[in-house]
Amino acid sequence: MKKFATTLSVLAVVISSLVATAAAEVKIASVNMSELHIMFYKRVDAENDLRKQVDAIREEITTRQEKVKALEQKLVSIQKQADPTLSEAATKKLREQFSSVKNEYDAERQEYETFVKRRELAINDMQRRMLALLTRELLDAVQKVAAEEGVDFVIDSSATSRTPGVSVFPYVKPSMDISEKVVKRLNADAPADFDAQAELQKLRNAAQQGAPEQDAANGDGAAPADK
Repeated sequence: MKKFATTLSVLAVVISSLVATAAAEVKIASVNMSELHIMFYKRVDAENDLRKQVDAIREEITTRQEKVKALEQKLVSIQKQADPTLSEAATKKLREQFSSVKNEYDAERQEYETFVKRRELAINDMQRRMLALLTRELLDAVQKVAAEEGVDFVIDSSATSRTPGVSVFPYVKPSMDISEKVVKRLNADAPADFDAQAELQKLRNAAQQGAPEQDAANGDGAAPADK
């Protein structure tokens, strides 16, 4: 029994030694994925392109809405012309006119509502595809830098837990961060006037003012005009 206990003790020491050795060989790095996204020049280009499409859709929505409103006003105008003193022929003509405009109004309103719903879905789809493409390039850059640095694991220091305001990693040693190297790779082909830090500062300023940036990529979208 004593021999068995000694064997277990030796085994425990060996295992501890192996774990310690393995831990020493593992290299961990961190990146701030949220900030990388903001500092990626393609994000700005993609958001600008999306915003142009959103503006065009908004313009079309407004045009269609105005047409519906014009028909609605025309119906009101016809109703106001109704008068008990009118002749039977005039009353009949007024009813026929109202019926014709009402049918046109119903058709235009239905088309308007369908258009708005379809465009909302289209915008959401464009946003998802844009984010997917950007994320793919972000992850690719992280993986390449990690491989170059001989890193085994990369953690996202911007990850948040289910508890509001609580980070998954309350503390990450600054020397572990390779975000700067990833940004450099991401923006290797960026325009000469692109300032990644300035983009990041915009976000920080907005956060300090308590007014999150409103743009096409984070949910500004093409909010349809009131129906």
